[in-house]
Formats: sequence, C-alpha cells, structure tokens
Amino acid sequence: MFSASAAIARRAASSYSSTILTSSSYGIRIAAAASQQTPLYSNAPVSIAPFSSSNSSSSSSSIKSSLSKRAAQALNKHYDPKVNSPGQSDTAESTKSTPPPSDNEAATATATTPVTPPTTATKKSLYTNPNKLHEFAPRIVVVGVGGAGGNAVNNMIARSLTGVDFLALNTDAQHLSTTLTDNRLQIGSEITNGLGCGANPDAGRLAAEESSEEIMKLIGDAHMVFITCGMGGGTGTGAAPVVADLCYSAGVLTVGVVTKPFMFEGTHRMRLAKEGIEKMESVVDTMLVIPNQNLFNLVDQKTTFIDSFKIADDVLLAGVRGITDLMTSPGLINLDFADVQSVMHGMGNAMLGTGQATGEDRAVIAAEEALTNPLLGDMDISTAKGMLVNITGGNDMTLFEVDQAAQMITKAVTEPNANIIFGTAFDDTLDGHIKVSLVATGIEELDIDEEGRDVPTSRDSSRSSRR
Repeated sequence: MFSASAAIARRAASSYSSTILTSSSYGIRIAAAASQQTPLYSNAPVSIAPFSSSNSSSSSSSIKSSLSKRAAQALNKHYDPKVNSPGQSDTAESTKSTPPPSDNEAATATATTPVTPPTTATKKSLYTNPNKLHEFAPRIVVVGVGGAGGNAVNNMIARSLTGVDFLALNTDAQHLSTTLTDNRLQIGSEITNGLGCGANPDAGRLAAEESSEEIMKLIGDAHMVFITCGMGGGTGTGAAPVVADLCYSAGVLTVGVVTKPFMFEGTHRMRLAKEGIEKMESVVDTMLVIPNQNLFNLVDQKTTFIDSFKIADDVLLAGVRGITDLMTSPGLINLDFADVQSVMHGMGNAMLGTGQATGEDRAVIAAEEALTNPLLGDMDISTAKGMLVNITGGNDMTLFEVDQAAQMITKAVTEPNANIIFGTAFDDTLDGHIKVSLVATGIEELDIDEEGRDVPTSRDSSRSSRR
C-alpha cells in the first residue's frame, strides 16, 4: 500500500517539476489546512512533517491527496503575485503542462474538492429597483432669460411650483442677484462686463453664444425646456433664440413662452420684439406669445402695476404646472412624457388654458374657462392639431361630469385629425371643485388684414426639417 502510494506521489512531483524527497524513514505529509484553505496562487508556506509507522493507517489518504497538494507547492514556488493575476496566463500555462489525471486521481480530486454553490450576490436581478424609479421621471427645466424671464422664474418659485428645475440667465449681474434660484449664470461677462445689453439684441445674442457651453452644462440631461423672456429688450430678444437653438438642436423638447411689449412702449421696441419672435419660432417646438396689451382686458383702474404683470406670469405658471401635473399626478387615466411630446413636438403656436368651477354645471363652466384665455389674444382653438386635457377633481367628481367636460372640449376642435389626449386625476384639496387644464398646439393665429378681417396664419412650416 505504501509503495504504490509513494509511486503516485513521485509521479505527481515529477510532473510539476518539484523536488522529489526519498527516504525510508521519512515521508512527505502536507498539512490539510494548506491544501484546503490556501489558494493556488498563495505564497503561504506549506508545512512538512516526518512520517513514521505509528501513523501508517492515515498515510494512504494523506499521500493520495498529494497530487493536488504538490501542484499547489509547485505553483507556490514559481508564482509571482506581482506579475501574474489569478485565473489568467499562469493558470493557462499550468493547464497546458499538466497531464490528464487517471481515473483514480480524478475520483480523488472530485471527492476532496468542495463545490461552492452560487450565492444570491452573483445573481443579477431581473427587476428594476423600486427605490430608483424616480430616476426615470422626465426632467423639466424652466429657463428665465433677461429681466422679465427672471421675474417669471421668481414668481413660480414663490408660488411653490414643484417637479421642475429653474435656471436664470442674464447679462445684468445686479438683477441676476435678485433671482430666487441658485442655478443662475451671468452670460457674456467678457462682452457686457455684467452691465447688461443696453436694449441691444445683438449684444444679447453674442453674450449667449459666448456662454453656450456653460448654458448647456446647466441644462444637462433635460427632457423638456421652457424658455421664457420679454421680447423687445436686449438680453431676452437676443439671447433667448440662441438658448432655444441650443436646446432644440440637442433634441430637447423646447417650448418658448414670451411676451410682447405694451403699445405705449413705442414702435421701435415692438419691431425688435417681432424680430426676436420670428427668430425664436424656427428653433422651438411650440411657441406661446402673450401680448402685454391684453392685460387691459383682465384688469381695472384699481389694479396695481405689479399685480398686472403677475397675471402674465401666472399664465406661464399655469401652463407649466398643468403639464407637470399631467405627468406626475397619479390618476385613473394617466398621461406620460411621450403623450406630451406627441402633442407639442414641432407644432408651432400654442395656447394654455385653465378653468376651475364649483356648484351646478361646474364641469361645463371649468371647460369653458379653459377654452377661452383672453390674455393670449385672437387664437382660433378650433384649428388646433393637438391637445392635452387634464380633468382634476375631488372624490366627489362623477363620470358624468368628466364626460361633460370632455365632450365640450372635443366639440370645440374642428380639425378632423386632431390628436386629443385626455387624463383624469383626483386631488383631495379640490373637493367640491373641478379643474380643467389644457394645452392646445398647432393653432392658426388670427391676424388682422388691411380691411379689418381675421386672417388665419400658421407658423409651424419651418420646424419639420430641423431634426
């Protein structure tokens, strides 16, 4: 028994180029701890103990396992951990130089080598971590350009609008310091030195072009961008089209919300505003123009100047909030960002409307208010090619009321191929009330010809070839 086992040990030692130890009174015994716990690429020492006849009963099993243990000893002797790495070239070379084991040796190795079952840590989950679902929510950024744009951003922040990020851009460092968001950038510092544009749109354009890289870093991975400004000045008129072009070219859903000057501000400022609007229309998906002159339709002689401008800012607030609520508020009929994109991508003129009512016929009254927005001027909503509608109410809102509001809105659109998408949601704070919010796009604006007649115009023809 001993001579046969010794022969096996000598063959194993020879095949791994290790030193063969022969002695009649001494044998080789490798510690079990070295063979079971020390990896093949370890430099840990292997213990050698004398062999005597008193432990001859265990010599057979000890020497039978010397095949794998002598392999470990040979690798420990020649392996340099600073040069090789586990499981790479050294293992491949040892595999090439090792003769195939006999049936007895293979059976012994199989019996002595433990099999470690795969742990759950090595398995890849097939499901999304529910704690990371918020990472897939669309990112909406509201960019205020110039003084009027910064004021609009401040109004939304003061009114606790959530679900969006804010960014303020201005050439006037003093006014920029009054914005309520920390995401602000003084653009064109080398051109304007932080002193503004002096009502020169060319200076605003150059300022935005100078800071284009910084602007896009702040916008980042946004899915949708609202760009708001007051047309007719320097920074907004010149810089807003540049910012819109950067976003639009990057594939971001871009919406412009701008104001036109009052009549008392003069023809020169109105001409600059129209030029800025024309430039911006070609680099946005959807355009919303608010004539400040229409504020006189909503105020009286006692309305303060500040409150009058807040009405115009509230139009943007209602529009952004209506869109974010469509995507973030849970409801029985949910709308997602893809729905918003399908209605607003490359659609030209837009109208935002909101209505809220209580009491009898509250659904019909709220829908009528949403369909008419006197601040936006003469816009024929019947020509809309796309529309998002969100009907929100308390737990007392009935199916019949939802049907009433939806039917009234559908009948108001005469375009046969209009893409109208409805969503409904519940809000505990609206018990006893119903609120209807809508975004109508692709609307033909009514211009007045020389004879005073309404002439429909559309401004979406230049957008089809941009992407």
